[in-house]
Amino acid sequence: MTLPPFHDFDILREVVAAFQPAPSVQPNETISLERVFTPESHRAVLDLGRQLIVGNRGMGKSLWAHALSNPEVRQRVSDIYRQPALAHTEVVIGFNGSDRPSPVAPTREAIGRAIGNGFSEDEIWRAVVFRAIRVISGSSEDTLFESSLQRLRRAPELFENTLLDADDRLRAEDRKVLILFDALDRLADDWRSIRALTSSLMKRALGLRSFVSFRAKIFIRPDQFSDPEIFRFPDGSKLKNDHVDLSWQPHELYGLLFFEMLHDPGAHTAMFNLAASLEAEAALSPEGLRSRRAQQQQIEIVNALAGPFMGSDARRGRVYTWIPLHLSDARNSCSPRTFLTAWQEAALHDPAPNDRMVNHLGLIEGVRRASTARLNELREDYRWIDEALGALRGQFVPITKEELFDIWAEQRVVTKILENESRGISQAPVGLIDGPDALQQLLAAMKGIAVVEERTNGKINVPDIFRVEAGIKRKGGVAVPRRQ
Repeated sequence: MTLPPFHDFDILREVVAAFQPAPSVQPNETISLERVFTPESHRAVLDLGRQLIVGNRGMGKSLWAHALSNPEVRQRVSDIYRQPALAHTEVVIGFNGSDRPSPVAPTREAIGRAIGNGFSEDEIWRAVVFRAIRVISGSSEDTLFESSLQRLRRAPELFENTLLDADDRLRAEDRKVLILFDALDRLADDWRSIRALTSSLMKRALGLRSFVSFRAKIFIRPDQFSDPEIFRFPDGSKLKNDHVDLSWQPHELYGLLFFEMLHDPGAHTAMFNLAASLEAEAALSPEGLRSRRAQQQQIEIVNALAGPFMGSDARRGRVYTWIPLHLSDARNSCSPRTFLTAWQEAALHDPAPNDRMVNHLGLIEGVRRASTARLNELREDYRWIDEALGALRGQFVPITKEELFDIWAEQRVVTKILENESRGISQAPVGLIDGPDALQQLLAAMKGIAVVEERTNGKINVPDIFRVEAGIKRKGGVAVPRRQ
């Protein structure tokens, strides 16, 4: 490929090297409009009729939960996704793991006290919904959560009457209320309590469908979604079957990369100059919704920025497909933060190329470092994966299930995980119990969070993004990139 004359690679490299891939969204964080990218596959996430959103760490659950709390963002995404109801919807946070009391959302400590004082899980969520409707209606509500619990216990009819009156009024005004629930793994300190609270919340969310103006949207981790006990109630399958998987397609990741680069004025000019020389301006649309239609234009720009191949020719892979492939989990899904981190690290690689923004050597190092960061991210939510993957260090994958179970049993992996939980070091996987099915349960948990995959031939594989950092070898695979 002969590139058109272009002399601004240094500018683009500096901008990408200065990326600050956003850390996890914190409870009550304000998400401004300029931070919001709109991938096409996320349209269903914002659909008021879809109440359950499932996503792994770093896929954007908390970002969307908090972004929707911003009226400016709601108006913008309402226009982009052509969902006019969002523009007429008022949003409140029903729970997000915050330690700060609010007029609606209880803290984990407040929930724990309520359970300790004899209030049921359903009473807790009734109180949350009641408080949300009261706030939207302009009525003041005591910040002390137990005051609402006591009030509804003394007058049980108050809950139904409040919702009926508000539903009639809001319907006449063509307004909606959306109550968001995020960070459900922080509801309590143990899975038994988390499971009971989550299941009760699911039932309450279904109950809100009886009203025209109220909806709940629940953001949940895949390991909780895989727990059958959470949905073991009448019509639980309706909610589960209508869930939305929060994920990113490769063309959406590249759209995000360009979106982040265009925030810098110098890079904005340089990128449009480059795109114009390639007749690829369509790839720089600020609306991620259009990225699929501009995929070929994306490829042209990526080839100009990094070269088309991960080496001298196509035998080592094409840059556009190689990067998301090697950063993907067992569901072929790559987190946006991981993807941006790989490009940032590639831009920092020394020596920098003269005729590209980055080269394949920088990208290989970037993918390695991003893999390390991704595994560390997952460790924050699932610290038990250290024991499960650590037992495989030096082993080859794919591996038969029998061989995997023998290794786990020999190294007492389940016992160590449960001992860590009993000592308060880390939570065990949802539902893991020491017994004859424990190894199968652990494998199911690993598959649930996409750290391993079970192939059609029954063998177990670990994707490169986790395999390399964990020191696991691949049969017939490429050698692990050396540390720089």
